Amino acid sequence: MDDVVNCYRLLLGRQPDPGGLAHYVERLGAGPMTVAQLSEEFLTSVEFARARAQRSRQVPGSAAPVSERVTTVEGLVMHVDPSDFAVGHTVARTGSYEPEVSAALRARLGPGATFVDVGANIGWFSILAASLVGPTGRVVAVEPNPDNVALLLRSAEDNGFGNIAAHCVALAEEPGVVALETDGSNGRVIPVDRPPPAPVRASYVVAAQPLDELLRLAGADHVDVMKIDVEGAEPMAVRGASHMLQRDHPVLVSEFYPLALDSAPWGSAQGYLDLLRSLGYRLQVIGTDGDQPDATIFELAAAPGHDHVDLLALPI
Repeated sequence: MDDVVNCYRLLLGRQPDPGGLAHYVERLGAGPMTVAQLSEEFLTSVEFARARAQRSRQVPGSAAPVSERVTTVEGLVMHVDPSDFAVGHTVARTGSYEPEVSAALRARLGPGATFVDVGANIGWFSILAASLVGPTGRVVAVEPNPDNVALLLRSAEDNGFGNIAAHCVALAEEPGVVALETDGSNGRVIPVDRPPPAPVRASYVVAAQPLDELLRLAGADHVDVMKIDVEGAEPMAVRGASHMLQRDHPVLVSEFYPLALDSAPWGSAQGYLDLLRSLGYRLQVIGTDGDQPDATIFELAAAPGHDHVDLLALPI
């Protein structure tokens, strides 16, 4: 167990926790494990990636995180920050990301379709969609973090995709400004339409506009499929897209994260489900079958080891 303790101390910078030690006692009891295998497991862990990113931010004058060019399981090129524990770390290690969501989109996108990627992050779903809709289709990627947008655009260029339009804005019900608090490549928008009651910790201040207006300016007169993952701001983004949603009734793929939705100032988890149903959608959790009642959706989101689910919203 000395090697395990040393990996915790030297690679993660902390003493092992009881649960971690118990895990490795069980692992080592199941069969031999070399030092190289043990250290590789620590070096590819999310905790190591998070600690590495934190250390780079604390060193004055340290270089920006280095991006890595990865070939995905679909044979596409992605530029990622391998120290990004939110998305880049997974893509760099596996060449894949959220396979069930990817499969759901793959089944519903074809040549000539228009896909809107709300909360595009570094562009996993935008790049995948661009490969599926082809040169006659289009992808509208909406992402407020400029670092993520830069990686997305590099990926689009390396794949030769001219069908992606990336917009570095946040979505809202009305034009305005929001603060963006980042956690790895993930981000949470914070309203700044009035003096805040307390100081706001934010990485960026970015423009915000309704998706209806953004699509009008982009000349997108029809949407077939939309993915939305904006860390609790989904109700605000959906309300700002009400004209498009009522006009086109696109298939929606949405993260449903009750804690984030209930903590945000734009609604609640229950209110978000009510909003989607009021717009004429039936809801199911991706990976399951059939329209599901709200109680089942909440239950699946709170299952052991989970804090969210991904919803497939199909027009009635």
